[in-house]
Amino acid sequence: MTAIAEDGTYIDIGTVTTDGYSGTFGKAWTPTDEGTYKIIAAFTGDESYASSEATTWVTVGPAAAASSTIEIEEPVISTELAIVIAVVAACIIGTVAYLALRRRK
Repeated sequence: MTAIAEDGTYIDIGTVTTDGYSGTFGKAWTPTDEGTYKIIAAFTGDESYASSEATTWVTVGPAAAASSTIEIEEPVISTELAIVIAVVAACIIGTVAYLALRRRK
């Protein structure tokens, strides 16, 4: 496979092998520059098949911006939960105080 950049530069993408069933193939490739590339897949032929060629075009834009770091927020106790905790604490303190005063008598 070969890529041809807009400035006419030829880039060897590499050799690929079909999947053996449907004749399809794929190749991961990361261009070094933005722009439009003509991608050519050429089969030179063998004793079973004649040579063939297919062409497609791909346009490469700027790289996506790096995602920002996500800051994890500390859990916040809801107002309702805070009220329930305060009421429970007050009940416990009241009960302990009542029992302590009762033992004194």
